[in-house]
Amino acid sequence: MKKQLLLIAFTLLLVLTLPSKGASKIPSLTSSNMKFTILILYRANHQWLSLSREQRGKIFEQTVLPLVEKYQEHLTVRFFDSEAHHARTSDFLIIECDELKWHYFFIEELRDTALFGKPYIEVNDIIVGHENGFQEFEEAAEKNQP
Repeated sequence: MKKQLLLIAFTLLLVLTLPSKGASKIPSLTSSNMKFTILILYRANHQWLSLSREQRGKIFEQTVLPLVEKYQEHLTVRFFDSEAHHARTSDFLIIECDELKWHYFFIEELRDTALFGKPYIEVNDIIVGHENGFQEFEEAAEKNQP
């Protein structure tokens, strides 16, 4: 499941960055004014929950926080708990970035941590969006018309 989700994310990255026949009329999705928001929905499994809060805190501080700090110039990462409100998703991340490659690089490194390796978490879904993207597209398309 994780490999499938990461393959989808990588495919999306390729599709968004490859030129097409009508590329001159389509705004670039890698331009600095495009802001992407990525939601990563996941569930902490029984192995994670069987650890003490202290153990979980150490794993988070030693593996996840250094990655957040490493990519802080390129990404904004926020963590949310949802286990009291949702049956399948116990937690989720909201990542914001101007270039999807930074999201991809961050996820690749995150996959190398114990969170994914044990695994302690299972990814339910990855959702990529652009706030009011249609407005930006329409403005850019207007400027590119002959």
